[in-house]
Amino acid sequence: MTIDLEIKSKELKDYVSQYESTKFLGDITFLIQHIRFDNPIKNLKGLSSPQRQLYYLAGLNITSQSNQHTKLKAQYSDDEFEHIKGLLNDIELGYTNFFYPKNENEINQEWIMKSMVAMPTFLSYFNQGQLNYEEQVIERVIDYFMPFNKEISNQFGIGVQDFIDIYNFIDTFPNEYLNEKINPKEGQQSWEDFCDEMKQKNLMPWEWNEHLPEHYKNLFSYISDNGQTHRYSKQKLIDKFGESKTSAFLKVLTCKRNKTNFLYYTETNVLHYKPIFDIENNEFQAIEMKQIIHAIFNNLFQFCDTTSIREKFYKNRGNKLEEKIEQVFQDFFNNKASVFQGYYTQDGNEQDLLFLIDGLALIVEAKASKRDEPRRNPEMAYPLILSNFEETIQKGYDQAYRVKGKFIDREILKIYKDQKLKKHLLDVKTKNYHNSFSIIVTLERFGQIQTDLNELLEIWDDDQFPWSVCIDDLEIFLLQLKKMGKNKSDLIKFLKFREKLHSRIITGDELEVCGVFINRSIDNQTLNGNKTIALTPDHSDIFDETYQRKGLGLKNEKNLELKTSGKHIPLGGY
Repeated sequence: MTIDLEIKSKELKDYVSQYESTKFLGDITFLIQHIRFDNPIKNLKGLSSPQRQLYYLAGLNITSQSNQHTKLKAQYSDDEFEHIKGLLNDIELGYTNFFYPKNENEINQEWIMKSMVAMPTFLSYFNQGQLNYEEQVIERVIDYFMPFNKEISNQFGIGVQDFIDIYNFIDTFPNEYLNEKINPKEGQQSWEDFCDEMKQKNLMPWEWNEHLPEHYKNLFSYISDNGQTHRYSKQKLIDKFGESKTSAFLKVLTCKRNKTNFLYYTETNVLHYKPIFDIENNEFQAIEMKQIIHAIFNNLFQFCDTTSIREKFYKNRGNKLEEKIEQVFQDFFNNKASVFQGYYTQDGNEQDLLFLIDGLALIVEAKASKRDEPRRNPEMAYPLILSNFEETIQKGYDQAYRVKGKFIDREILKIYKDQKLKKHLLDVKTKNYHNSFSIIVTLERFGQIQTDLNELLEIWDDDQFPWSVCIDDLEIFLLQLKKMGKNKSDLIKFLKFREKLHSRIITGDELEVCGVFINRSIDNQTLNGNKTIALTPDHSDIFDETYQRKGLGLKNEKNLELKTSGKHIPLGGY
């Protein structure tokens, strides 16, 4: 089935242009809050990547021209949204078709190999939503951008900490709204009592509205306009932070409904940089609170990447990644591991990190290289994907093997502090380490080609596949293990488990693999067999459940007191 992406995208943009933006974005907010893989609500059923697709709809709406002669609709009907979903799925199919052969003569082993790499990488890049927690993004904003606070303040009129403080303040608004206007309070009249009162007064249902208690008026108002939880006045920010900082913050992160050429799902969406909608009259509305901190990161990154501080910024970013890796592992090991960072071996090779603890050696290489946007054409996409992979994961593996090889061969590993090999630190008797693993920790996620290294990674004949993982996923997994009382032996079991899954696992999300291990969702027969294993998003639910119900233990984790009280109910589920 041939799909013209331009025609379908224009059709969808024209269709969503008929809706008034404030309530339309509020409905998008409600749907995003209720994204679940298992048992999704009706309007989300059939969407392959709900978060990304919903943001695409919102982006199309606020960049569309409203019909001057027709009154905008306040809300879509169920049938209208089904039509919208149909167009979304047609567009997704249109992108997928790029990776199918135009004719049978194209198909050969090389074409199959390139398509198997290009297609999941492309779909993962554009379909996968933000998988980290807001605390991780906040920490990254501080670590990466605070050294350049002066330049950032000069550019934006507001400092890094101000961005974070205002975001944290705005982030409290939804729960504040619910507590004030929606959540039941002692002494309020119940619905049953209200109905009984109306019957006793011989009032018909269409007369009840003017007698409704305030809390039910609020509830019904919220039901008809979900965006109210994320809506606030500029004055509220001014009262807290002053006119100057408030105006600077909103200037960076606010958008209006304004016709632009934005059309394609794969284009940069304005909402990823400006996720706060200007309703006018100094009223504003966020689609999703978490997207604000992502947008702060995106804007500050774009500035640092395109100015004279670029080189210093990337150097700092690489250093911070190594520091974070050390902190994450040491937290898990209760600071009992011996750690060598930026060390040299007797061969004069500089290495990133080595953790030694009770017969376990972890050889870790940190890779902060940026992931490039993949091309749609498999022939053009493959070389770029391969180049990215070789620069990060392959290079990281090759560097780690320079040390791992000595453990395999039971050779003494000499560790030095300097490249001239003058400052000797330790001789490691590798025969005393019964378990050694190579781990490549990346700053960004690379999707299927990272979770299944068999497609692209070339390893030595005497070695096993390393574990390649994004730093955010590494932190979440180790925090979860620690929360469950797991220890070093459990990590060893996981790393051995992980080695066996390459060449037969389908997922672009490493936390799905980690969740499978924790939940023991794969039996030994399947693990040691040759059957292909396709994972689904619900395999990683355990991390969200822990985060929402108990707290994972992230640095400066929000609402921890509420979570541990047992009274915290996450808005919209997991």
